[in-house]
Amino acid sequence: MKTLQSNLSIWALATLLAGGSLVACAQATTGTTATTTTTSSSAKTQLLAPLQQTVTKIKKLVATGDPDFDYAFQAKMHTQGAQDFLKQEIQSGKDTALTQMAKTLLTAANSDITLLDETLRQLKPTRPMQAYTQQQSRNIEAMSLKLQQTGSSDKLTGNLDKNFSTLLLDQRQDAIDMATTYLQYGKNATLRTYAQQLIDKSKLEMEKIKAMTK
Repeated sequence: MKTLQSNLSIWALATLLAGGSLVACAQATTGTTATTTTTSSSAKTQLLAPLQQTVTKIKKLVATGDPDFDYAFQAKMHTQGAQDFLKQEIQSGKDTALTQMAKTLLTAANSDITLLDETLRQLKPTRPMQAYTQQQSRNIEAMSLKLQQTGSSDKLTGNLDKNFSTLLLDQRQDAIDMATTYLQYGKNATLRTYAQQLIDKSKLEMEKIKAMTK
């Protein structure tokens, strides 16, 4: 009888230990999954956030209708968003070539902000053009929709560097679209030169990014 009780006690203890091991294993697995999900989410939102905030700010601008004045403000805000976006890659990126590119682009963005600020101080809205306002508004809405679709799709992963490349291509294309629209209506010599150079530089940068990601 004692032997039977002893055996039952051993089995009970073994069952408890096995149950505890299973719980511990489940907790460990859940913890790993949660960490992976959090890391993946962070790699997306860390880069998406500054771009989404930029579009929101640009959409809130009250358009005067003057292509020169409005584009200068829009370009400035778009460039400021790029600054915040690039800083995320510089701070958290692992790919040396991409982080170096981000640093180069950030230096250029800082110079662009200075140029746009100086130009804005000399501008006054004088010639409202509804056609420009409507076309540029469509560009901005397209930017917003593209970010929403990218954020909810599987284009972005848990790899921050890959996400940076994907989003940078879109961001550069957005800059090209805005500058191209401005050149159809804008008259300011400084801004026209800026917009054309922006288009040319952005195309080269996009080619470089595509080559790096192959």
